[in-house]
Parts: sequence; C-alpha cells; structure tokens
Amino acid sequence: MPAITARDLSPAFGSEVSGLEPRVPLDDETIGTLRKLFDERGLLVFRDIQADIKFQTYLSELLIGNDVPDPDALPLNDKFMISNREPKGAAPYGRLLYHSDQMWSAKDRVDLISLYGKDVGQPATPTMFVSAVEAWKTLPENLRRQVQERSAIQHYDEDVYRKRAAGDPDVLVSTYQTGEDFVTTPIALTHPRTGKTILYVCQQTTQKIAGMPEAEGDALLEALFDHLYAPGVELAHDWREGDLIVWDNLALQHARPNVLVEGPARTLRKTLAPFPKSMIKGPKYASVAEA
Repeated sequence: MPAITARDLSPAFGSEVSGLEPRVPLDDETIGTLRKLFDERGLLVFRDIQADIKFQTYLSELLIGNDVPDPDALPLNDKFMISNREPKGAAPYGRLLYHSDQMWSAKDRVDLISLYGKDVGQPATPTMFVSAVEAWKTLPENLRRQVQERSAIQHYDEDVYRKRAAGDPDVLVSTYQTGEDFVTTPIALTHPRTGKTILYVCQQTTQKIAGMPEAEGDALLEALFDHLYAPGVELAHDWREGDLIVWDNLALQHARPNVLVEGPARTLRKTLAPFPKSMIKGPKYASVAEA
C-alpha cells in the first residue's frame, strides 16, 4: 500500500490526503494515521477516489474513534444526496448560511459529515468552511471575557433565519420539524473527543445569548459572527467528480454560495456519523423568496 501523505490546505485547518486505497477493512496503522490527522486538521480531502457508500460510511465511523469489527453490519444509506438533479435531493438550490448540522439538537449530535462527488459538472459551486476552534483561539480578549461563561440558545426559527439572510433572496431557508425545545449550549464549548474549545455559535441556528437583553445580545452575536466569518479565514473546496471530503462537524462550520437548479450538475452523496434519528425522513427546504 502506498504511504499516506498530507498537504495542508490552510495554516489553521484542512489537509489533502494522498495514497489512501479505499478498501475495507483498513489496517491499524492507516487507521491510526488518519484519526490523528483528522483530529489535528478537522477536514480531510481525498481527490479522485473510488469510494462506494460502504467505504464512505466505514471511514466516517473510524475517524470519530468508533471501531468497526464487522464492516458488513454497517447500516448504509446511499440515497442521501445533496443535489440539484436528483428528484429527492436535499438543498437542491440556493445559498446556505454557515452552520454545523444538528447544532440545535440535544439528542442527535453529529460528529462528522462526509460528501462524495458522484455527478459534478463545471464550474461547480464550492463548499466553504471556517474553523470554530481557530475562531476561539484567536478571539479578541474583550469578546472572550464577555462570552467565556455564557451560553447560547440554539433552534430553528424562520424569522431569525430571514433576518440573518439580510434580504438575500438566494438564501435557502431550511425548515425542520425538530420536535425539540430550544437547546442551551456553552458558547465556549469543549469538544467531546479532542478537548479543544469551540466558538459554538452560528449564523443559521443560534437564536440569542442566554440571559442577555435582546439588543445587547444581538450586538454581541454580530461581533462574534464578524470574527468567526472574517475575510480571509474561509477555506473553499472546489468540487470535482470523485472527491471525498470528511470534516469534523463540531470543530468546523460549512456554507455554500448559490446553487442553481439549471446550473451544472452538483450531486454529492452525504453521510453523517452518527446518523441522527430525527433526519431519517429528511429535512424540508424553502427559499426566502418562496416562503
């Protein structure tokens, strides 16, 4: 087997990995190398790889520390597509604000997301990333003092989503029947696997800062967003067919520019680890302009 090599995609996070053979099972040395790299860099990119749903699911479980003694027993879902072509594709059009999946959920945490480029035309709309770990590490001291001991309220609320969209009709408003009440999370969240501190607020689902007057809390959130999404901190993945990318859904947030239904094909097979029960029937989507 060729030696695995990695090239940093940005100083703070992200690596492009070469030399991985997509086979099941992987040997212990390869698993250890990939786990260490994933925890250090948060985002791994594999170019031009033949990854079926079994390998994609298997790798996702391994990277979050789960042993897979019987890969044949893994539950597989090869129908979960982010696509502007598939009839039942999720997020088929529109711009997505920065978020981490299931951030609003207390019972269905998602540790890892992977996407595989099944049908990708050019020019392909990229997926954008920022590091919430790096954002906390570089947070100005005056902001750090204000939020160190505070919590944020997370939930899906269409009114807040529209406010964050700032009138942009291209923003896709995701409407979930969550079945959950508002969730309170520390703004300085400790990553359960790596122990790193995360700036745990996002454009899409953070409603407000707990225990603060609305105007004061909104101003503080905007200051945190300005830092988290500051120019120059984003990393763009420019899609090609046969790309497999996996990222730490807690440490990183993702977004995308506008996708057009009539634009180039963009069908990405998605896996989550662990897969949340509340997503089994899939989310419903509506655009700001339509709703």
